[in-house]
Amino acid sequence: MRLYPIKHLVHLYSTFFMRKVLNFGILKNPLIRILLLVAFLILMTVIAVSVFIFFSEALQTEEIVLFLLNTYSSTIILWTIVVTIFLKVIFSKVDGFLRMTINFPISSKERNFSVFLYETLISFVVIFLLSFSVVLSMVLIHQFAFIDVLMVNLLYVSTFAYLSLQVISKLVSFACTFFKIEKLFHIINLSILVFIFAVFLRKAQTLVQELANDLIQETNTTESILLFFQQFHENYGFWLTTLLYVGLVVILTGLIIVIPDQSHMSNSKHLLAFQAKNVSVMKAYVLSTFRNMNTLNTIALVYLAAIILILFNLSEYILYTMILLSFNGIYSFIHSQNLRQMMYKFDYVAWKDYLYLLVSQLIIIYLVSIPLLLSGFIMITTVIHFIIPYVVVTFGVLIFVLAGILFPPYNDNPFSVITSIAVVMIPILVIGISLTFMNLGLWMNIAILIFFYLVMILFSIQGLINLRRSFRNEKFVDIH
Repeated sequence: MRLYPIKHLVHLYSTFFMRKVLNFGILKNPLIRILLLVAFLILMTVIAVSVFIFFSEALQTEEIVLFLLNTYSSTIILWTIVVTIFLKVIFSKVDGFLRMTINFPISSKERNFSVFLYETLISFVVIFLLSFSVVLSMVLIHQFAFIDVLMVNLLYVSTFAYLSLQVISKLVSFACTFFKIEKLFHIINLSILVFIFAVFLRKAQTLVQELANDLIQETNTTESILLFFQQFHENYGFWLTTLLYVGLVVILTGLIIVIPDQSHMSNSKHLLAFQAKNVSVMKAYVLSTFRNMNTLNTIALVYLAAIILILFNLSEYILYTMILLSFNGIYSFIHSQNLRQMMYKFDYVAWKDYLYLLVSQLIIIYLVSIPLLLSGFIMITTVIHFIIPYVVVTFGVLIFVLAGILFPPYNDNPFSVITSIAVVMIPILVIGISLTFMNLGLWMNIAILIFFYLVMILFSIQGLINLRRSFRNEKFVDIH
């Protein structure tokens, strides 16, 4: 494997990201960029100040500091798994995007490793943002007294967890290629990652209880695989722990490079099934999404995730697995693009198009949820766990459909997906935190949220109007 082509591929992705994503849609407007940056800084400041105030009151002794860092370390492992699953879902759809490299003088291993580097970069940016407030608070309160513990508990643990998950994905890809079931790789891989998350979730819950007992009883008897680096650091010191960490990173990275991977560049995008007679516009929108292989993979993942929750005695939460499917709303615009281009030639109405996009996604999710709902009547004992998943999914579809319109992921471009989610989620988080601190009352908060979602709907419709204008201008240029 050559480093020179990988360097150029990474540079190509960066250039594509800057020109096709950061200079696309609403991000062309400098004012929008400034507002989003200000919103992001406000969000990070509020979180950092809140954590600092909490730590200032709680971190009185070394035992409490180590307890909080060890419990937070287990949380970082769970977040690392969540981020990895999220990125695997996004990068499972990069086949069309990577086809621009098909004629380059590069090997598939070099192409895949360049994608791995970008996945890694994004993962560690997210993990850094999740850990920023904790690290900053620790440094401000105790200066650098616990810097070695911070490095071991956060950097070493998250890096090792992430690389281990990548090796597992590589092994799954190799196995699928060996048994000639490449098309099933993404669903098998995601299912294994969800299973790992469920296992570590249970271990993390047990770990927190055991650490709390040790803190109360002033003992040190807790042992867990989640505390491997921490306990090694406690027994052998920082430098030997660092040497072990570097060695493991080299081995895992080497395995990632060596193990063959054919997980990208799939040829099959749609399943030629579910054909219907007398197809209405709404049915066409539903089928355009439902027949997509990525949608079918996500549906299978929803059911497998529910089965895993049941096996781990977490059946109360089986309806929450539908949230995985709501993410597909970000691809709804692209899946229905051919239908839309046909309607452009006739009487196209943007608000009807938006209604088709929204309702088609909800129809698919609600239909998929029926087996889970029927099972829930037997296994779910709390009414709230029936209501919250449907509320989250319904409003989640609104958000993701808007994201897909603002930044259409043409050719399954993963960078557009990540940017659109960030652009939409940052204002939502800022508004949510602001409402929490302003304490305006229940009905006022509901009114503000309704207004916010109305604005989101109007933005979506206006986005469809702008995209139609863009399409007509491009056609005009092509003709002339």
